[in-house]
Amino acid sequence: MLIGSLFLGRVHEVNGQWIETKFVVFGIPLFPKSSMLVTKSAWGSRNGFNISLNKQSIIAGYARVFSILAAAVFFIVFFAQRDTEALIPGFSFLAVWAYFYFVFGSPGTAEAEDRKRMGDLTGLYILPEWLGHDDSQRIYERLEKKYRKEFDNANWLHDLRQNEIAPVKLPLLYALSRFNYSLTATEVNRQLFEKANRLYL
Repeated sequence: MLIGSLFLGRVHEVNGQWIETKFVVFGIPLFPKSSMLVTKSAWGSRNGFNISLNKQSIIAGYARVFSILAAAVFFIVFFAQRDTEALIPGFSFLAVWAYFYFVFGSPGTAEAEDRKRMGDLTGLYILPEWLGHDDSQRIYERLEKKYRKEFDNANWLHDLRQNEIAPVKLPLLYALSRFNYSLTATEVNRQLFEKANRLYL
């Protein structure tokens, strides 16, 4: 019997990075402890960023475990008692498991494209709003430093406010304005992000 904690509910996977939830387990998952945006994994361990408990990941974790267990029970009844009536619920629960494993929690096209754009710039296939303030701030500062280094110590806010912007600057301006708005959700920052997003599309 498995006792301890276990990562379950892998969802929103893009380029080998995904959201997963750590559950307290006593044979079966009892309750979720924390969710994580996983950037690297190994057996029994995960590296990444702690995020708020993710509803989809939690649902996926419970649904996958309990549907496959239910399917297994009905198939055992069929093989033990040759009760063909057990096949219908058995295959039904197996179909439920397949849905929650292969379909549920898949990223939509818009999310996948957004995360790929962010990943090309940062190496992290993330949405800034998933992260806590401190992690977002660190990534923002790293992007800001990269912008100054690549563009002769230029100020990205000043550049984004200009009427004409060099296309080579747009990817970093997009990422910077996205993190800036995530950190401080003011109307001005929203407008800056919308401008960068419109120009970068």
